[in-house]
Order: sequence, then C-alpha cells, then structure tokens
Amino acid sequence: MSRVGDSLNWRGADVAGCAPFSDIEPSARVIGVPFTLWLPDGAQLQIAHDDMPADWFARSHRIERTVDRLERMRSIAIVSIVVVVLATIGLFEYVLPWTADRIASHMPHRAEVVMGRESLSVLRGRILLTSQLPADRRAHLQQIFDRFAHGVSGLPPVAIAFYNAPAIGANAFALPDGTVVFTDDLIKALPDDRSFLAVAAHELGHQAHHHMMREVLRSSGVVVIAGMLAGDVTSVGSLASAIPVFLLNSHYSRAFEADADNFAFQALAQQSIDPMAFVDAMRALEQAHHVSADSQADRYLSSHPLDSERIARAEAASRDFRRTQSERANTLARQ
Repeated sequence: MSRVGDSLNWRGADVAGCAPFSDIEPSARVIGVPFTLWLPDGAQLQIAHDDMPADWFARSHRIERTVDRLERMRSIAIVSIVVVVLATIGLFEYVLPWTADRIASHMPHRAEVVMGRESLSVLRGRILLTSQLPADRRAHLQQIFDRFAHGVSGLPPVAIAFYNAPAIGANAFALPDGTVVFTDDLIKALPDDRSFLAVAAHELGHQAHHHMMREVLRSSGVVVIAGMLAGDVTSVGSLASAIPVFLLNSHYSRAFEADADNFAFQALAQQSIDPMAFVDAMRALEQAHHVSADSQADRYLSSHPLDSERIARAEAASRDFRRTQSERANTLARQ
C-alpha cells in the first residue's frame, strides 16, 4: 500500500487498485483496532493501526485523532483509570443512595400498597403462619395500636398484623403498604403495653421515613432504579420480590435505626409515654434471648441491634420527657 500524489494505491496477491483519498471513508482511529477504509465501490481495506501514516487522512475525525493522541500518553491513561474508579465509587457511594432516597420519598402510595401486598403474600403460608395468640390479646393490642397510630401526625395509612413465625422468631417489621407485622414470639417477650407501643413506634418510624423502600432500592442497584425512572413497570415486581429477601437476611443501617429511634421517642412523648419504655422493650428482648433455649428472641435484636449509644439516646429522651412533665405539673400547681 502506498501513496501516489492524492491517490492511495494497493496491491496484494489477488487484488490491486487505486482511489483518490477524497473518495475513501476512513474509520476512526482506535488504538489497537485495525484501521478500515471504505472504498468508492463498497469494498473495504483493513490496515493494522500502526501501519497507517497519520498524515494520510489528516483532515478526518479530528476528535478521534485527539483521542488517539491521548491514548498514546501513559500519564493520561493512568489519570483516566483513576477518574473511572473514583467515578464508580462515587456512583455507588453517593449518587445511587441519593437517587434511591428521592424515588422512595416520591413513590406513589398505590405502588407501595401493591409491593407490600405482594411481599406479604410471598411470606404468608411459608414464613408467616396463623397467629396462636389468644383472640382477646390480639384485639387488645389492635385497639391500643390504632389509638396510638391515630395520634401520630404525618403517618400514611397503617395497620397491624400478627403471625406465628417460628422461622424468624421474635421480630417486627413494617411493609411498604403500611402493614406493621408482629410475630407471636415478640409479643410474648415484651413485658407490657408500653413496651409494645415503643416497638410499634419504632416500626412506624421506619414506615414514616420509607426506610424499607430506600434500603431495597439501594441494594437493588442501578438497573432497577434506571428501569423505574424509565417507567419500566416490571421493576416494581423485582422490588416486591426483593423485600422478603431483605427482611430475612438484612437489617437497617445505623443511620436509619437512629432516625426510627428518634421518631419513636418523639411519638411516645407526645402521647405521654416515657421513652424509657423503648429501653425496657429492648432489655426484655435481650433477657429473653439469654434465657431462651431456642434463641428465637434474638431475631429482633439481630435486625435492630441494641447498643450503648441507642440506650443512651433513649435515656436522654426519657430525662427530657420527665423534666417536661415536671415543669408542666409545677406550672399547673402555681395556677
């Protein structure tokens, strides 16, 4: 292959010809990829990348020539790799969680209802069995839960459900449709109604902040989120199937637990219940774990870990509650 004036000549074992450079369409230069020339008659010539003199098609593909030049610079290649790695880390560490949170916060309630019902249908009969609690006990807890939830402002519609669930032991969780599930083992481990409401308030906090959807969306990855942004309704089905997996194998982040705790402390105090009930509930579950032979009472603690920091916050909320109550009593006494 040679250049004669403004024409390109080529000769091989069974082929030979020539054509003006102006009639030849060159491919873009990509380092390591053979260079392709489209000839006027539709035929193609392929030339090894490094065998094509750079000045033969000097006026073609300005951007590609720039990229080709940069690709040959080792320092630029190293910087590009670093930029790609940092961009990938930023995508999964910041962009994806931020996008997931925005979607969860603005998801239509109807979609949450569908996902909650589908998730419950998957669990019911397999993990969640018919409750063995006495009917009057369930009716009593239903009544105090409804009264408590009615007094919490800003909540979407919520409901409570009881199930016998030996596979997951003592546990409670809030589904996206507003259903708060309590297992029989958890009810049996709690000492009184105040501690039951403390756990309920914590789960309502997860519900109010859309924690379930946010965690599931974050763990579902870019594909599902991109599909939802594009209006792909099958992504909703993928999320519904991911919720039971999350409930059985994962737990909320420390930040989400702290948000739900603060929501519970405030909701309890607003209804004249000392936030110390939260600590009483957690300690009762912890004690039940130590004395239980089958260790089923630890499931709620494994998914909602109790640590000294959370206890300290609950005790501080209790002190604030008692001080406020005392100030109100003194004010009334002076009037």
